[in-house]
Amino acid sequence: MKFKRVGIIDYGAGNLGSIYNSMQYLNIETKVLNTPSNLDQFSHLILPGVGSFGKLAENLSRKNWPQNIKDFVRKGKNLLGICVGMQLLFESSEESKNSKGLSLIKGNFKLFDASFNLPIPHMGFNEVDHSNTEIWKGIKNKSPFYFIHSFKVKNTEDKTILSKTFYGEEFISFVEKENIFGSQFHPEKSHLVGLKLLKNFLEINN
Repeated sequence: MKFKRVGIIDYGAGNLGSIYNSMQYLNIETKVLNTPSNLDQFSHLILPGVGSFGKLAENLSRKNWPQNIKDFVRKGKNLLGICVGMQLLFESSEESKNSKGLSLIKGNFKLFDASFNLPIPHMGFNEVDHSNTEIWKGIKNKSPFYFIHSFKVKNTEDKTILSKTFYGEEFISFVEKENIFGSQFHPEKSHLVGLKLLKNFLEINN
């Protein structure tokens, strides 16, 4: 088994603690990172995300994370963005039109269409129609995962592997692009099936 040490990026996101607890449950060596120093010590990075796209994008930039995250990925190491952390993997969001994401994946997040007369934010458990790739090993298709978000992305570049969820309309709920992964739902709040997804992420070696 290859060396595994997880770094969780601390940039003001609200779900950091629950992700850390999930890593402890999985018995994985984990460190919360306030600054992007010594990233070569880590095999995996997790970018949490509960909060505003614009504020969290600003926090990332202020702490000099963007280029360091891109360098980490360029070295072939695995990155997982969760909720707004996934949104920040993309280019932009209507939530904060003057803010820029990391642009690791092409796409723009837009508010759910209110004409469907569904509550916004989309909150609670919903099914994920997944792509049966390595990260989904041992997870039944259309398993329920926990969501809480108001913005969604519907389109991205062709070479990105997509999993989707329906809430009035179909949207992208999980992305895979080589060693970059993005989860619109919260695996750390999705019981055993979520822990299995996190375990699979940690077992992928690129």
